[in-house]
Amino acid sequence: MKRWIWRVLRVVLAALGLLLIVIAAEIAIGWRCNLQGKLHPPLPPPPERKVASSGIKEYARPEDDTLLSYPEWYIVWSYQEKADFQQAHLPSGFPYLGAVRQFWSGYCCVSRLLRGKYPFNGGEQVMLMVIGTSFSAEYILKGAYENTVGKLSEWTSSGQPTEEDRFAYKVAREYADFVHVRPFYEFHFARQVSEMWKETSLLGAHWLRKWERKLFLTVDYTIEALYCWFIEKMTHLTYGSEPDVTYAWLDSASAAVTSPLPHVKLLRQVGPAAWIAGIPRYQEFTAVASALAAQGVQFVDIAGNSQILLSLLAPQDWRYAGDDAQLLFSTPILTDPKRQRMVMRCDVPTLVRVLNALAGSGAMVEHVYDY
Repeated sequence: MKRWIWRVLRVVLAALGLLLIVIAAEIAIGWRCNLQGKLHPPLPPPPERKVASSGIKEYARPEDDTLLSYPEWYIVWSYQEKADFQQAHLPSGFPYLGAVRQFWSGYCCVSRLLRGKYPFNGGEQVMLMVIGTSFSAEYILKGAYENTVGKLSEWTSSGQPTEEDRFAYKVAREYADFVHVRPFYEFHFARQVSEMWKETSLLGAHWLRKWERKLFLTVDYTIEALYCWFIEKMTHLTYGSEPDVTYAWLDSASAAVTSPLPHVKLLRQVGPAAWIAGIPRYQEFTAVASALAAQGVQFVDIAGNSQILLSLLAPQDWRYAGDDAQLLFSTPILTDPKRQRMVMRCDVPTLVRVLNALAGSGAMVEHVYDY
């Protein structure tokens, strides 16, 4: 019995070692980028602004977080892209390795942009390495499986989706929508296992594909649930609970202007038409910032910072005509090479002009990275 256990253990360790070698190879391949712009040196906030915002807990956050949050959000964009792809395609056709390489390429660009301008942010860097490695492992393993066993089961169904495929698309869409507004580890993957077995029949057409999907999705969602539980515990242990509000210093603002946006909370008046406001974080910040820009509200600073990152989705031949935002780097959309993701920076006081200029320009503001 002991000999059998040691054999299994050696096989597991060998498989893990091979996976780590593949991840390392993908990092080496992806760790390159074509930078097309650079950051400005960070500017400390004026003393009077520090005084006016004193007493507001977690008002200021590190400015480099606007860049360090990009690789984390790339994973969100990849899950969204995968969900969009699965709406009309079976999963074996998704470019898993391409997404892994784009993650590390984006991380490479961020690292080069930050070098020499900000102190090394050890906590965020470790977090990015952990989630980047786990994202890579997930996509490498899924890509390998979907293009072997999964591909074979697709062949047995003549490329027709089963109800399990449709359930997997529904979960992928729910997850992609969820991580726009909440941390990924709060998604209830464990619940999806029982729901799949309840909502899909035991018998039916393409039975081999059905049962292959049932077993694969059961294992997949179970592992995802355990991983989310682990990351949630580690995150709360290290950082505590993540704040769900970003504070911004607004000008040309008033209760009448912000009343159509009930999630914007005017907290402290700091001038005739100037307020410190609380705005929801994550994807909602982008929508609220665009709505405030359309009302002519100006950002003086966001989380105490002077420059901010934003990403756009645009056709490959689209270019930004203004000079108040600079392109840092761009990358093609893997499942739609005619479009690109453009990562740009601007000074916080010019954000409103940039957002208003982009409205109706042919490019869509994907996200404003609110630290």
